[in-house]
Amino acid sequence: MIKLVKDRRFIFFGLLIVLIILSVYFASNYQNHLENPNTSIIVKNYPLGETVAVSGVVSDVHDGGFNLSDEYHGMDINYTITSGEHVSKGDQVEVLGILQPSYRVNATKILVITSFEYSFMLLRSALVALIFLFFFFRYWEFDLKKLEFRRRR
Repeated sequence: MIKLVKDRRFIFFGLLIVLIILSVYFASNYQNHLENPNTSIIVKNYPLGETVAVSGVVSDVHDGGFNLSDEYHGMDINYTITSGEHVSKGDQVEVLGILQPSYRVNATKILVITSFEYSFMLLRSALVALIFLFFFFRYWEFDLKKLEFRRRR
C-alpha cells in the first residue's frame, strides 16, 4: 500500500481527479457569487433596473451609444448601450450599468479594449509562449517511463 501511494502515476491521477472536481465545482457555482448579474443571469431571469455587467464585441456605433453583441450557449444577445464613450466597431467592451427593457443598458462604467490592442495582446502572448517552450525544452526533457521532466546534460 505504501509503495502505491509513493508511485508517481498514483499521485498524478489523484491530483488530476482533485483538479477535475474543483473545476466542476467552480463551473457550477461561480455565478452564485457574482457581484453583478451577467448575460447568463439576464437570459434566465431578467433583473430589470438592477446593475449588470455585460461584455462583448461592438457591432454598431450610433449617436448616444453603441450596440454590443454577446453570445450565450449559441444564442446571440444584442445589447443597446447608452453612453458617450468613444468606441469603434470590433472593439472588445465590458460595461457596468443599469438594465432597462429590451436589452438596453445605461452605462455607468466602461472598459474598452480596441481591436488592435486585443490582436496585439494575442500576438504577444503567442510569442512569449513560443520563447518559453524553446528555452524549456532546450534545458529539459520528458522521461515517458518515469513521467517526469529531467534536466538535460
